[in-house]
Amino acid sequence: MITPISFAGGSLPVDLTNCDREPIHIPGSIQPHGALLAFARNGTLVIHSDNANALLGDLPGIGELLTAAHLSAAVRDAIADALNMDEVHDDLLDTKLLQGKFDVIFSHSAGLVIVEFEQCKQDAVSLDAFAVMAQRAIARIQRQSDINELLRVAVNEIQALTGFDRVMAYRFLPDDSGEVVAEWRRPHLEPFVGQRYPAGDIPVQARRLYILNPLRLIADIGYKPVPLFPQNNPLTQAPLDLSRSVLRSVSPIHVEYLTNMGVMASMSISIVVNDRLWGMIACHHMSPYLVPRAVRMSCQLLSQIVSVLVERTLSQEHTRAIQRSTAVRIRITERTTQAGDLLHALSEQDPSFLDLIDCHGGAAAIDGRVVVFGHAPSEENVLAWTDWLQSNDTSDIFVTDSIVRDVPHLYQPESLTAGLMAARFHRERNGYVFWFRGEQIQSVRWGGNPEKVYATGPLGARLTPRGSFTEWKEEVKNRSHAWLASEHEIATQFRSDLQAIALAKSTLSERARDTLFATLGHDLRDPLQAIMMAAEMLERQGSVDGSSKSALGKRISNSSGRMKRLISEVLDVGQIQNGLGLSIVRQETEIAPLIRDLVREIMTAHPDLTIEMDIEQAGLAHVDPDRLSQVVSNLLSNARHHGDNSRPISVVARGDTEKTHIEIANYGPEIDPHLLSTLFNPFKPASTGNKKNQGGLGLGLYIVSEIIKGHEGNINVRCDAGRVIFTILLPRISAADTR
Repeated sequence: MITPISFAGGSLPVDLTNCDREPIHIPGSIQPHGALLAFARNGTLVIHSDNANALLGDLPGIGELLTAAHLSAAVRDAIADALNMDEVHDDLLDTKLLQGKFDVIFSHSAGLVIVEFEQCKQDAVSLDAFAVMAQRAIARIQRQSDINELLRVAVNEIQALTGFDRVMAYRFLPDDSGEVVAEWRRPHLEPFVGQRYPAGDIPVQARRLYILNPLRLIADIGYKPVPLFPQNNPLTQAPLDLSRSVLRSVSPIHVEYLTNMGVMASMSISIVVNDRLWGMIACHHMSPYLVPRAVRMSCQLLSQIVSVLVERTLSQEHTRAIQRSTAVRIRITERTTQAGDLLHALSEQDPSFLDLIDCHGGAAAIDGRVVVFGHAPSEENVLAWTDWLQSNDTSDIFVTDSIVRDVPHLYQPESLTAGLMAARFHRERNGYVFWFRGEQIQSVRWGGNPEKVYATGPLGARLTPRGSFTEWKEEVKNRSHAWLASEHEIATQFRSDLQAIALAKSTLSERARDTLFATLGHDLRDPLQAIMMAAEMLERQGSVDGSSKSALGKRISNSSGRMKRLISEVLDVGQIQNGLGLSIVRQETEIAPLIRDLVREIMTAHPDLTIEMDIEQAGLAHVDPDRLSQVVSNLLSNARHHGDNSRPISVVARGDTEKTHIEIANYGPEIDPHLLSTLFNPFKPASTGNKKNQGGLGLGLYIVSEIIKGHEGNINVRCDAGRVIFTILLPRISAADTR
């Protein structure tokens, strides 16, 4: 029978679907190895447990005051003191009453003073004796510098103090799931080291109570709860809050979990770091077991020492991680600063930027180029990540422990990658470094016997260690370990390093570019013009006397023309990248004659070329005729260089009162989809490595795109039925002309 619990909507049975809402702080009952009394500030008794009279002797009725006939003088005095204090301290008082010796514990609850009487064994060891044992244990724990060793020693010391059959140290992970990291057990018990369990095994409200009340004892799992009378606090008219109670009754789900394991008594001690439940010491006994209050206080003192030492060690680990990364970053920075190619420098392995952060693989990308290392996605997938990060305007450091959950369309299962951290160091050039992590379940081994069969209660195998482990595996499928704060800090620092390097290299490049532009504009243009004039004279003279001078002059003229166009392109790029923009002077222009003249010119130079035109309906447009000629000429040249010249190039132009449409198409191989997104970029590798266009820098289409943008139009390219088609749309009248 599962105990019903009361939610806002009424009474429901406690089960695995609602245990995160179970009001475990107001169970309305206590464990039977003690009694509970609650007093109002005026000294009247307002609540008692049903077993109070049987254990403690005569008591006043509800609403009445204590008299000399009740309890003992020492207890009555202690209660009077507690009623006069704003803050009740958890002082330990022992007394003899009707049913023997009791430890008396005080606490506050919503305006009431709670007094709990916990039965003691007659031969219980004194607090002083355990204080000496605790002092020795503290000395041994303080000598440990490693967290895992610290927890191992703490587990051994707490077992020695308490005598439990099994003592385990749990460490919670950033996602609130947990792992058994240290254990003392009797030889016949199954080992649990390495056990993982989901965050839901300890619901949020239970974690809160573990912080408020850091030590929790269940003396007998098979106990029958003792109800309180009345159930409600008379000051609040709500059930009595037992958050700080030592006798508070236990969730039936937790009872079933322990019962399924064969555990008959348990004790848990919280490890709290920075006001957060960082871990726990869990103690199990295979028979009912009442641990004296003095022993529990000694264990609680040990856990407080462990909490302080864990916090100190974590801080030291964080500092050491940053220091280690600094040494690696300095070496990588020196290497990358001296290298001509930033990506090549990042791809070197001694040391690798992967050494900065715990990961299974990595990648670096810039300008559409990628290098990958270890268990990482494909280069194409990395480029897709850079595009997504840019277009979604994410922060400069992006992290996810589950790609499937957060960016499912970029998940690549064959890469064995579940999570990633990305640091953007150059926005304009799509510069990123990536660290990748695999699924965390891949590195976890269950510590117990895989064939072990557990007894199960009405809620099923889920409430067993192995059932819990299976649930955890399902929850963390396609999830990596969470990224630590120190790793986020390291990535941020490394990003800053790369930014500084990229900025320095950019400054040097700008100086070199300015020098180049000055040389091209002044030192080369004038002599090149003189060469072209001499070549023209040589060509004319050869035509008159019939000598070979005509052919020689033509070759010189063609070569000089190419050089002049290249210089013009580079200077145009210089204007654009210096933020000056291209000079555009619009005027009313007949589109058809402009295109016709350009086609005639190119067919004269290349008589074997066929160009088909449909341009008579082009009409007028308000454009810069020289710049539009540059666009059409460049696209025709592009079609000739890259297309199948045995088949015609087509030029179609249409115009109306709102826009002008120009389309230039050639037959040829389909453009790689990965290149389409970079087709209008300058200095792209696909152009500089083109055998059919040797000497080209990939500037033509970039300038074409900028000219069209300057006219407030747009240009795009598509591949269809064996043809590459460039389409231009220009407004008939620009927005500037309408103002």
